[in-house]
Amino acid sequence: MREIPVFWVSEVVTDGLIEHIALKEVITQHRSRFQEIFIAETVPFSRCLFIDGKIQSSLLDEHIYHEVLVHPASVIHGRPREVLIIGGGEGGVLREVLRWRSVEAATMVEIDADVVDLCKRYMPELNNGAFNDPRSRLSIDDGRKYLEGLPDDSLDLIIVDATDPVEGGPSLRLYSEEFYELASRRLRDGGVLVTQATSVVHNVFVYRSILKTISKVFREVVPLSAFIPSFSSLWGFVIGSLKPIPRLGPDDINKTLIDRGVSGLRFYSGETHQVIVQVAKSYLDAIPSGWRVIRDNEPITIP
Repeated sequence: MREIPVFWVSEVVTDGLIEHIALKEVITQHRSRFQEIFIAETVPFSRCLFIDGKIQSSLLDEHIYHEVLVHPASVIHGRPREVLIIGGGEGGVLREVLRWRSVEAATMVEIDADVVDLCKRYMPELNNGAFNDPRSRLSIDDGRKYLEGLPDDSLDLIIVDATDPVEGGPSLRLYSEEFYELASRRLRDGGVLVTQATSVVHNVFVYRSILKTISKVFREVVPLSAFIPSFSSLWGFVIGSLKPIPRLGPDDINKTLIDRGVSGLRFYSGETHQVIVQVAKSYLDAIPSGWRVIRDNEPITIP
């Protein structure tokens, strides 16, 4: 007979939709200066990190999210050396960036030290030793403020792994035209930015607005979408490139990964790349919605 879970957590997915997740064990619950942090062993998704009531990472499928956020943008750049990660407190993005042999320095700027500390303690699989790599550096700071302090033309790749843009949240100023303009100035010629961009299914207006806002600053943009089981959604990502993006077939992408020493991937490949690009484009075509340019004084938020 199946054991009935004692604990449940309810996540508001979007207006009119709530998902209930069965828990085996509450690992830790903590209120930081910025947000509510909750780590629990769940029935469907293994151990999960929740921030402000929403799953951020699951040991079941975090590799899908982190690989899609890091490797397509890195392939488009071709040889990233100096990488800045804004957010990413779990360490999963840093772990994936360091797979690239071309990377000489990877700086992770996370506003909330408590997220880093709790994930190191209770979900060490997420960083897998990345914080000990001599190429890595951790800075506890506001990501936008940190970027403002850098010189122009100093980075090859900027990865924004921030929480969703919610009213009053710490990540709101990481989704605006002014932020993307700042980021573009800090990138070298041919530089690339990539950001997580919320649910394509439940927040298509926000996703399309992020895409269109980035396209006002960067020469080319690429929408991506992959299904993340623990998010119960197709999840959106957007890449902005300062240079024209060449047509990359599966063989081209696989060769780049091999040439740069990237190994151990569980989801991303040249073949997968074609799918996640096409799914995003097809879904955006199939579900028409409005959009608007996001500015500092005119933010867009999700429920």
